[in-house]
Amino acid sequence: MGTSAIELIVIFLYFAGMIVVGIVVARRVKGSDDYLAAGRRLPLWLVTATLFATWWGAGTVMGGSGTAFYEGFHGVMYDPYGAGLTLLLAAFLFMKIVHDAKVNTAAQFFSCRYGKWAANWSGLLMVPTYCLWAAVQLVGIGKVFEFIFGWPYLLTIFIGTAIILLYTILGGILAVAWTDFVQVIILLLGLVIIFPLSIRFAGGWDAIRAETPGHFFKIFPAVGSELAPPDLGGWVWWIAAILGVGLGTLAAPDLYQRAIIAKNGNVARNASWISGVGYWILGAIPVYLAFAAVTMIANGTLGPAMAEAINEDSERIVLVLARTVLPPALAGIFIASLLAAIMSSGDSAIFAPAAVLANDLYKPIYEKASGNTLSDRGLTTASRISVLFVGGAALLIGIFYANMYDLLVVAFQMLFHVLFFPLILGVYWKKANAPGAVAGMLTGFLSMIIWMIVTGTLFPEPEWMWALGPGCLGGVIMVIVTFATQKSHPPQPLVSTDGRVLKFADLAKK
Repeated sequence: MGTSAIELIVIFLYFAGMIVVGIVVARRVKGSDDYLAAGRRLPLWLVTATLFATWWGAGTVMGGSGTAFYEGFHGVMYDPYGAGLTLLLAAFLFMKIVHDAKVNTAAQFFSCRYGKWAANWSGLLMVPTYCLWAAVQLVGIGKVFEFIFGWPYLLTIFIGTAIILLYTILGGILAVAWTDFVQVIILLLGLVIIFPLSIRFAGGWDAIRAETPGHFFKIFPAVGSELAPPDLGGWVWWIAAILGVGLGTLAAPDLYQRAIIAKNGNVARNASWISGVGYWILGAIPVYLAFAAVTMIANGTLGPAMAEAINEDSERIVLVLARTVLPPALAGIFIASLLAAIMSSGDSAIFAPAAVLANDLYKPIYEKASGNTLSDRGLTTASRISVLFVGGAALLIGIFYANMYDLLVVAFQMLFHVLFFPLILGVYWKKANAPGAVAGMLTGFLSMIIWMIVTGTLFPEPEWMWALGPGCLGGVIMVIVTFATQKSHPPQPLVSTDGRVLKFADLAKK
């Protein structure tokens, strides 16, 4: 499908602007502390913007609207509602203490309680998980360009990946934060433009309510609704979807990257709850855009070609609506805002595991093998190479599997199964130790993978059990192994990287 010159100019200017921001910010990067942690000096408004932009990605906008088209609110419990819960819980449970630990990465935080052994395992398991999350964003960029410009998907996903990698490699987390800020402004502008116009084109709220009686405002399973089974299984699935993602993504490395870059712990905490509230509110917009599309197909507002495009791939809904309800200049702005949402999550999803790869995996291996300390410049270079490696891995996933919502859910679930219990028990249970944490991580990871392989699907049935089972099994194994190894591996206090005890000071005396 072709595009107008105005749309092309607006989108080109957006991409050029992101690259310019990356180049300008790169000049402010003086060393690894700037590259990995933005100097730990960012204010509330900037941390909030980059945290919200990180969460709000292709899975929320395109994947969420595509799923809601068929399943209503009940189908998008994983995201935005489960994912939004993460931001609120993190604000009260973890953000301040992660900041106070003065770490460079989420994996390094595990070393503050469990030591390097557990940190290495957490890093090994974080990297493949977040390659899936990064792949969601790359698939989103590919689908946008494929639909708008008519270019082959393989070409478009390569182009999108190259642009994200360029400014992320240049400026690290500092470039990610500043580009996220710009992208949030564009994103909000795009939503303000398309949302009211789509509702008007559909005939107003009354028309949408009449055409989608099983969708409209149905957050909870409704008795008699074809979209949500009213039996106990339906409710159990709903709760499992909320908790599986809401608790699982509490261990997300890009979440704590935002705690690390804040100028103090209160900023990190406040940015998280503000982002969570905003995410829940704005997360309803893609869902209602899907309901508007259902109504427009029913009343004939969408032509046969556009309706067919949605039927072929419902994750194109927001793109179809942009072409239908907006003039070319505004359509260009909205498409740029959609790309902003995708890229703001994509750069973070690539950078967070890359930082883990360089700081927590490569650095100790290099220092042990060479007998020398890795220089600050060497760590920065290793981080840039790691960004390239993670981006390449995510690109391969996106090429061979292009369903954004599936990738998003699997990535979020894997975080729950692998890292949730080692994280929360490490912070709030005095007896937690390294053998228990590692046993819990491996149990959750292996049981999830084996279950999917045996059943031949990403979502084994019953889905509610798959959403919670492997992670809870890992938690049980962690507790058992912890009690069994208390004497051989006594628990250690939670400390910052500079040696300050943050919790369980009495353990330091043992």
